[in-house]
Amino acid sequence: MVLSRQSRRVIAVPMVILASKRYWRRLRRSLARAFAAISGKSLIASNNCKTGGVDHINEHVSKKLRDVVEKCKYFSLCLDESTDLSDISQLVIFIRTIQDDFSVAEEMLDLIPLHGTTKGTDIFEAVNKLVSDYGGFDKCSCIVTDGARAMTGTEIGFSGLLKQNSINCPMIHCIVHQESLCGKSLRQINVMKVTVKITNIVRGGNRALTHRKFRDFWA
Repeated sequence: MVLSRQSRRVIAVPMVILASKRYWRRLRRSLARAFAAISGKSLIASNNCKTGGVDHINEHVSKKLRDVVEKCKYFSLCLDESTDLSDISQLVIFIRTIQDDFSVAEEMLDLIPLHGTTKGTDIFEAVNKLVSDYGGFDKCSCIVTDGARAMTGTEIGFSGLLKQNSINCPMIHCIVHQESLCGKSLRQINVMKVTVKITNIVRGGNRALTHRKFRDFWA
């Protein structure tokens, strides 16, 4: 293979120049112009190209998740509704599946914006439409919520609308929210002070050595 003068020049460049950011910038531009001249197209990705790539990734992930849900034995859902920085209510839905070999997988099923109200009917319509796309509630073993009235209402809440539509899924109040409510009700200030102090001793600040000793102690 016969190397051109430019190729020999690139190979002979000293390491000091190779380490220069300016040199690498010029080299990238030269390569981009060379490829553009060969293909007749610019290498700079347009907005449509970027969004198209995101759409392809979304389709691939959705297909993989759909295959997991279709092959699973049972699945459970976890719902939570919150408001983002733009004052739009977001309903996040997580799914936990179990296969015939007892392997478990957890994924975020979807993030649904609720632009209007956040009543039980709005939540039910969003969840029902999403789950119907994945095969319905036949394999659903339970649904976990944050205990809000819109979720647990027996008439116009999400739980009540499930029963009215003959969807018999047990509803469970999230244990994390229960602990939070329990902590506010009991007001165990002395217990919390000791717990926070111990946590700060083990993990607070630059306590990497203390954490390693604590981990080795319990190993």
